[in-house]
Amino acid sequence: MDKLKQHTTFIALLVAYLILFLPFVGTVPLFDWDEINFAEAAREMIVTGDWLNVQIGFEPFWEKPPLFIWLQGICMTIFGVNEFAARFPNVLIGFVTLIVLYATLLKRYGKQAAVFSILFYLGSFTSHFYFKSGIIDPLFNLLIFGSIIHLVKSVETQKRTYFFYAGLWLGLAVLTKGPTALLLVGLTGLFYQLVYRVNFYSFKDILALIVGFFLVTGLYFGVQIAHMGTWFLREFIVYQVDLFRYPIASHGQPFYYHWVVLLIGCFPMFILALPGLLGKQNVSGDSTYYRWLKVLFWVVLIVFSLVTTKIVHYSSLCYLPIAAVSGIWLSRYEGISGIIKFLLALVGLIWVVLLSILGLLALIPEQLIGWISPYIKDDFALAQIRSLTDWNWIPLILGIVMALTILRVVLKPSKLAISQLLVVQMLLITLLLSSVVPAIEYNIQGKWKAKLATYQGVKMAHFTYGFKSYAHIYYTSHQDLNELREVKQQLLAQKKILSITELDQFAKNEFDNEVRDFVIHHTNIPVSISAKVQKFEEMGTIYPELSMVFEGNGYGIWERNAPN
Repeated sequence: MDKLKQHTTFIALLVAYLILFLPFVGTVPLFDWDEINFAEAAREMIVTGDWLNVQIGFEPFWEKPPLFIWLQGICMTIFGVNEFAARFPNVLIGFVTLIVLYATLLKRYGKQAAVFSILFYLGSFTSHFYFKSGIIDPLFNLLIFGSIIHLVKSVETQKRTYFFYAGLWLGLAVLTKGPTALLLVGLTGLFYQLVYRVNFYSFKDILALIVGFFLVTGLYFGVQIAHMGTWFLREFIVYQVDLFRYPIASHGQPFYYHWVVLLIGCFPMFILALPGLLGKQNVSGDSTYYRWLKVLFWVVLIVFSLVTTKIVHYSSLCYLPIAAVSGIWLSRYEGISGIIKFLLALVGLIWVVLLSILGLLALIPEQLIGWISPYIKDDFALAQIRSLTDWNWIPLILGIVMALTILRVVLKPSKLAISQLLVVQMLLITLLLSSVVPAIEYNIQGKWKAKLATYQGVKMAHFTYGFKSYAHIYYTSHQDLNELREVKQQLLAQKKILSITELDQFAKNEFDNEVRDFVIHHTNIPVSISAKVQKFEEMGTIYPELSMVFEGNGYGIWERNAPN
């Protein structure tokens, strides 16, 4: 009991975390692509009873390994196939992450640093939001961080067993997201050695890490190869390499993209961590851990700035070292420089303006949309903005509260002022996610998803034209139709291909389009097809046998009913 009393503040934060996170994770439909992608893979595991192979559309899916999807599948088995079950794993993962972050900092830098780090993590926008999502990255980040922590312990204790444990965590990370884990941990260890001139391993140490790694990965991939051959492993590796080489997921962005994401998304913790991340000073406590944190941050940021495919959550592994460094900085607070004040004011102003615009959409929607529309060149985005409904003015109030707390930090900075800003933002983000995000989702895809949900239980084939999505599979509870399987087998036979696993990812995309067109033009299979507003005219020309039955959120749906 006395030990628990020593950690009262942290326990209060954990209780607050559960109160703020659990009630809201299932209130908003899943977002396309990633959330729906993983949830659909979990749903198909339950439907088929095949928990070994990841599938999308009841076909092998090579882009992601199964660990996180298993967790979602278990939750769906308990809670049903719904948004809560899809996101609940990350609530638990977030809970564990906070405990790990607190424990590792408490031992080395004291209670204040540990508590402040938790406050920074929960009081900054994207780091808070990710534990309410249904994507893979929170688990991946925790496992990478666990591997790094055990490498730190190996330096501190000179015990080989920590290399073995680091290998276990690394293997689990690979089973979560792929070989990127090897690259990130390997480069972090290499640059720690080069920058700080510390030779922290021997051949036997690396061997222990490899044994731990293959103990985990060998078990799964060994069974996978025995069951499916080398196809999954081959295509899985090719896809991971292509993510680095090409904007394969249509997410090409400039080099500085992740800097902007962290600067705005991780407000205010990234700005306040900059002195520690950029400076060369050591801190009192364990310098080894602090150095590994800094190296991990720079490795992640530089690697994902160099790769061609750039997505917001690629840099999310930076959140943990940023939270730790900013927490350590605040526990040893000595003031804020002019440039840091300027950045706080600038990025804070961006958030206040954004929140104000969101609030004004409820008060003067027609005028605001009229001002914005001339600057939007994308027909799809324009259609979504012009169909805005069910908005509210709460963001305007949140913007005012946020402005006042930021102003206090900039004008009269102190530990107390910064702590209060983080607590206010933790509550503000929760209110924002519970009041505004549902409206955003409804106006972006909500009406379309509601229409898709009306097809549940109906034997139909569902496709998209001109864009990639998983919503038309998940929200229709797409079935594995015998007629559709026969069409695929027929088309494969015409190409003299025995199995779909003989197609690489590019050929597979072309084949999916062929299947769609064959089903529409040459069969009577009931079908629906979704397209964005830019393709509406083409749809009438290419598929005259279909009728438009829905338009909303910039999407349209065409269908052919079963023949009488």
